[in-house]
Amino acid sequence: MPLVLYAARALPSLKRGYALVRQWNSLPAEERAVVEEQGRRTVVAIMALKVAVTAEQSAGDPPASWKAAVDRVRRSSPAEQMAKAIVAHLQTVPEATADEIAAAVGAVGKDDSAFKGAMDMARSDGYIRRAGVTFRGIRWDTTEWADLDLLDTPRVRDIERAIVGFLEEVGIASLDHISGELGIESDAPELLAALERAVVDESAVWYCNGIYGLSPTRLERFEPKRDLWMETRPNEADKDIGGALSELESAVKGLAGAMKSGDIREPAQGNGADEDPYEGLRRLQELHDAGVLTADEFAAKKVELLQRI
Repeated sequence: MPLVLYAARALPSLKRGYALVRQWNSLPAEERAVVEEQGRRTVVAIMALKVAVTAEQSAGDPPASWKAAVDRVRRSSPAEQMAKAIVAHLQTVPEATADEIAAAVGAVGKDDSAFKGAMDMARSDGYIRRAGVTFRGIRWDTTEWADLDLLDTPRVRDIERAIVGFLEEVGIASLDHISGELGIESDAPELLAALERAVVDESAVWYCNGIYGLSPTRLERFEPKRDLWMETRPNEADKDIGGALSELESAVKGLAGAMKSGDIREPAQGNGADEDPYEGLRRLQELHDAGVLTADEFAAKKVELLQRI
């Protein structure tokens, strides 16, 4: 089955899985323990599917074990180092062209292969975006989640603490792992805002390629409580995505059934009248990026949604 069809088929199970995991994470300890096995299975199933899809879309293979992940971040490539320098530079200027960025980070030029790879890496990880086109070329800027303008709300603070707590257990994890553990979609504004806070606070490190973890010095003697990389590693791309999707569907069904039999109420799906403000922020950003909303319209609506958080 083509990847796009797998993705379309997976959306309902992913959305329900995320909702169930959020509900499971919020339960009192005694109720959470009743469905611990099914909850943990659903978390890992979400992670595994997201990792498989990410692997299919990426040019590089994800690490197959925790040790391989640590080895990768210890030996960062010139492109990975340059990606961090690109983001750091764009955090100090309003906007810049590729030529200006290349000169600032010491690249040979905008056509340098390492520079191109670094730009792709920073963009795919959600740190930079195209800001517009002028006669001097495409201009680039940091995204809303890398501009150092930290969103400070109780919800974002709670998620930041959950991210840091998770990394204290596993040492290093992909965005797919973090997303699955917390039951929050990987592109959710609140998750990205919390990650930004954690990176700026230096309680987490962005290692590029969608990988976050503790500092290199803390990883030296770190022993993870479990190897999520091995648990969620993809094997044969298409076959593995199909298998991961079937496992997710089964896990979601099992957790929903266990919560029902344990008299634990499943989260409501919601409707337009009580729309999640974070979902509204995501859609608002999409409309702004597509040029449907002006900068003023975007800013006004954003303030309105943030007041609901």
